[in-house]
Amino acid sequence: MTKNEFRELMNLLHLAYPAKKLPETTMNLWFGLLRECSFREVKRRLDDHIRQHKYIPGVSQLYMSPETETTVLDMLREWEKEGVARLEHIERWSGPKKPWER
Repeated sequence: MTKNEFRELMNLLHLAYPAKKLPETTMNLWFGLLRECSFREVKRRLDDHIRQHKYIPGVSQLYMSPETETTVLDMLREWEKEGVARLEHIERWSGPKKPWER
């Protein structure tokens, strides 16, 4: 999120809750926490909060953890590694193989 996007959110917040003015130190803290979030998601959360609550939200109600992208191939590779490790573990602890299993 950029500073301009954050300013837009704060303007919306002050319009919706005119009786509550956030100090500059609080806004600096909020920006530090929210700058890694998606502007669209935080704005959506703020819009929802304004519709449902008469009190100003806390930063935790707006914060959206950034999601890391994974691909199906990455997941399959991880599962394959886990499967190999499990098979090796089973073979180690299952005891000596019988002659007809070799």
